[in-house]
Amino acid sequence: MATDFANLVGTEVCGYELISELGHGNMGVVYLARQTSLDRPVAFKLLLPEYSDDVQYSMNFIREARTAAQLDHPNIVHALDAGKTPDGTSYFVMEYVKGRSLEDIRSENPEEITLDFLLGVAISLASALHYAWEGFHMTHRDIKPGNLLIRDSDKALKLADLGLANIQGTQSEEGEVMATPMYAAPEVIEQTGADVGVRSDIYSFGIMLYELISGAAPFHGEIEEVLRCHLEEVPPPLQESNPDADPELAALVDKMIAKDPYDRPADWLAISRTLSRIRDRINGTGTQELSSSSRSRNIQRLLNTSMAAPAKGGQFFAVLMALAGGVAFLLLAILLVYLLTSGHAS
Repeated sequence: MATDFANLVGTEVCGYELISELGHGNMGVVYLARQTSLDRPVAFKLLLPEYSDDVQYSMNFIREARTAAQLDHPNIVHALDAGKTPDGTSYFVMEYVKGRSLEDIRSENPEEITLDFLLGVAISLASALHYAWEGFHMTHRDIKPGNLLIRDSDKALKLADLGLANIQGTQSEEGEVMATPMYAAPEVIEQTGADVGVRSDIYSFGIMLYELISGAAPFHGEIEEVLRCHLEEVPPPLQESNPDADPELAALVDKMIAKDPYDRPADWLAISRTLSRIRDRINGTGTQELSSSSRSRNIQRLLNTSMAAPAKGGQFFAVLMALAGGVAFLLLAILLVYLLTSGHAS
């Protein structure tokens, strides 16, 4: 019998007391729960029946959850547990992050998404995904504002649902790859199976940045139309959609959402470095370093001038002494002539 999602709050499932519903998406429902054995809050996600009933998907899900449990990065939500309920529903347990998703912040308090805040989130996200790929060959495949949690205490990013992503090379029996249509890369929609590494996530990341910076998603309409646009339409350059956008950042985003995966940046490290350079420049760090260099050159120039001064002073002193010697010699000669003249007169 399938799980009755509507009546689970207040019940205990596999050692987790479900307290309240935190949210739901295209894959399942997430609850705030209490792990009874350790008396700690956790996020408890139940997958929808269409995924739990897919035997191949369930096997991949458990394998991916085990890999996700090995991840240890400050910007990734920690995976704690996974399994099946007595009626066969798959579940996934994660650390509970007290905060809001970037999607909620955008909807409720868009003024909080300043450029500095957005760059900080983007750099943290690139760092987390670089770690997952380099260490475990894991991609996310569903980058979107709803999966980016911002912790209340320190505004740190925590990336959610990485444990539900496909490890590179694994797919469901029908070749299905999970993705949210608004942010899906063309090759993911086409299900080409091409090994493009992290470039599909980079595309989704770029679409998300385009949306947040321009104030609107690049593509609109029904799901089929949005998917067609991802495959065929090129959105206006970001700087055209938002003339106030930083030119270097706009150029990066435009490159990230290229249709051809190999026209996008090749890895997360390159993206992280570019984003960090942009943030430093905008915050004045680059200008400050340039000013420091100018000051250093000025100090060196001053030191060189000071060192040259004694030499020029020495030359002047030598000339002065020569003049004084000449005057003294002239006075002595005059005195001798005077004495000799006086003697003859006597």
